[in-house]
Amino acid sequence: MNLNYCNTFILVAEDSSANYGEIPNTKRAKKTIGEIQFELLYRNDYKYTQEEVLFETHMRHKEIPESERAAEKEAFFAKSQACMRTSPLGKKYGWGLHFNEDGYVKLVAVESDEYQEFANQKNLTITSAMKSKR
Repeated sequence: MNLNYCNTFILVAEDSSANYGEIPNTKRAKKTIGEIQFELLYRNDYKYTQEEVLFETHMRHKEIPESERAAEKEAFFAKSQACMRTSPLGKKYGWGLHFNEDGYVKLVAVESDEYQEFANQKNLTITSAMKSKR
């Protein structure tokens, strides 16, 4: 099973109030999913696939020991997983997500020229982050 997007741009959610790409910072003792995903992706353009981001976020958020990585990975991907369209980065913090032809992802701030360029590319699949439940 492959969860990775290729040649896709995920727009910021229609109901997001973010006017620019914000750094998630809740100041909680335990980092949120948005904070972990931001740490993984910021300044790491096209380093991770969606599957890698989802799994690494899970490992860090649940504080699973490295010694349990292999077994946890098998259990994690045995169940269906929400995709990056549900990420707080696109829903709340103003970050679009560009997936290249190999499935690797890059953060793109909503206020940037690059965001507009990706949003208007005809050779990309364009979709939006999911709306927040209100």
